[in-house]
Amino acid sequence: MRTYEALYIVRPDLDDETIQTVAQGVESLIVNNGGAIVRSEIWGKRRLAYPVQKCSEGFYVLLRFNANPDFVARLENHFRIEEPIIRFLIVHFDEQTLRLEAEQQKRQEEQLRGSAAGRRRSGDPRPGRRGDRDDDDDDTPETRDEVASVATGTTYDEADEDED
Repeated sequence: MRTYEALYIVRPDLDDETIQTVAQGVESLIVNNGGAIVRSEIWGKRRLAYPVQKCSEGFYVLLRFNANPDFVARLENHFRIEEPIIRFLIVHFDEQTLRLEAEQQKRQEEQLRGSAAGRRRSGDPRPGRRGDRDDDDDDTPETRDEVASVATGTTYDEADEDED
C-alpha cells in the first residue's frame, strides 16, 4: 500500500451537512476498497485563484490515506462523477518524502520542547522574555540628597558645599 494525499474542492453554495456527507462518502469509498485514512481535514471556504465551473470560492478538503495503486483510478472517477466536487488533485508520497516529513516534525517538536524548557528554567512563562532580570538597579538614587543632586544636575559633593 502507498501513501497518497487528495485535495478536493467542493462547491461553495452547499451547506455544512452536505459537505460533511461528501467528505464521509470519499472516506468510506477508500475504506471499503481496502484503504486506510491517515488524516482528514476540512479547511473551509477559500477564494479560488480563478473561476472554476462559475465558482470563485470553494470548500477545501484535504485527505491523506493509504491505498493500493490501482485504487487511485477509481477514486479519480468518483471525483469526476460527484457533482459537488469541482476540482481535485491526488498526489503520491514516496518513502523519501515521508521520511523527510517525519524528521521535520520531530525537529519542530524538539524545538518546542527546548523553548518550553528554557522558559521554565528562567521562570518567565512569556516567550522571548529574559527571566534573569536585574531588579536592583545601581543607577537609581536611593537617598533624598542623591535625588536632589540628580534633579539639579550637581554631584553629591557640590550639593553639600552649597548648604555651608
